[in-house]
Amino acid sequence: MNRLTTVSTALGLLGLVLAMLTALAGGSSSIIALGFVMLALGFMGAVVGGAAALGRIWETSR
Repeated sequence: MNRLTTVSTALGLLGLVLAMLTALAGGSSSIIALGFVMLALGFMGAVVGGAAALGRIWETSR
């Protein structure tokens, strides 16, 4: 996995954990929203990184 995909996956998982633990602890809704934003950004970055890697593999196989 390239760096973009790795960092995005880590960001998304960290956001998921932050949102879940904050919700379970009864924390502020703004911190839960921050966790979901991190999750969404991580997901988008992982999808873009995966598409870029797929494009490189497609050109290599030709």
